[in-house]
Amino acid sequence: MGILNFLFGNKRKLPYNKTVEFKRVVSDFEIEVGDKLNLWNKPNTNQINLYAKGSIDGSGLVGYTNNSTIRYHLSKTKFLFTETKVVKLTNNQIFLDINMFADQEAVIENQKNQRIKWIDLVQKKYSPKTNWELRFFSDIPITMNNLKIATISKDQISEYYHRKDETIWLTDKNDVKLDAENRIREGGTEKTLRSVFSGHELEIKKLEKDYNWYYLEVGVKDSYV
Repeated sequence: MGILNFLFGNKRKLPYNKTVEFKRVVSDFEIEVGDKLNLWNKPNTNQINLYAKGSIDGSGLVGYTNNSTIRYHLSKTKFLFTETKVVKLTNNQIFLDINMFADQEAVIENQKNQRIKWIDLVQKKYSPKTNWELRFFSDIPITMNNLKIATISKDQISEYYHRKDETIWLTDKNDVKLDAENRIREGGTEKTLRSVFSGHELEIKKLEKDYNWYYLEVGVKDSYV
């Protein structure tokens, strides 16, 4: 052990649990407090890039920072488990809670517990009081006419914990699946599944388009007596 580690402790010791400031960059991906983001280390540097969940091929860059400790664990630590959560946003900054630990058994146990927790959550009875947003990406034009929301069935829940983006999709009036990628933010999936599994019929209240991004305001279908 080096003399500095002996005197001051190993700064690279796990678990690592800190709030880290990232420089925010202009992005087509919107992020909010509470969102989970992905970390990626730019090779041969201490630069840590921050990507929006659901983004692919580097298209979802939302921020970056320089951090040798995070770089070390991302590149060197086996069985690394990472949890992130946006806790504060400004025009130029992203403050991200980062929790990292490395223990194969702990990782497996944590993932098992998270899976059970999620399955229990989406099966709980739910009566939405307000509408919420679903987000999709499509190169093919989508209109409100005859647009429908489809989901997995309740008995399929356990199969989809690691494939949440496949639990909800869009169809036409004939139940034909549309070519639209699910890019729903954290929370939207759970609200939708809980509502459907609780017996509510959902409808699309409003549809907005921003380039190839489609934002759907969704709520319980109005009933008229």
